[in-house]
Amino acid sequence: MRASMLATLATVLLIVGPTVAQDTVAQAKDKSGSSGANADSAGPSKTLAVSGKVSNDGKTLLTDIDSEWAVSNPEALKGQEGRLVTVKCYVDTENNRIHVLSVKGAVPHPTSSIRYGDSALRR
Repeated sequence: MRASMLATLATVLLIVGPTVAQDTVAQAKDKSGSSGANADSAGPSKTLAVSGKVSNDGKTLLTDIDSEWAVSNPEALKGQEGRLVTVKCYVDTENNRIHVLSVKGAVPHPTSSIRYGDSALRR
């Protein structure tokens, strides 16, 4: 009886302990963010890879999920107008803008060819 109560208490402490610690860290981050320096004003810290089609003027990117993003540095997309591209960028969701870091042309779908001498076609 005593061993089962001890095991139950240990299990509860193992579950509740990390939860309380995470909450404390989250509160500390909230307090430091509101004490004058805004964490968002320095810019986002993570990059995101987005695939889509560059508009004809090169100032917007239409993604494959039909959302349109304004490009804050359209000179990065120069020469890619009207093409499918994958860009690494910072995303500003409040202003619906992206800041392009790098651009890669989208890889076209691979083409396949049939060889009539292939063993898969023999009968």
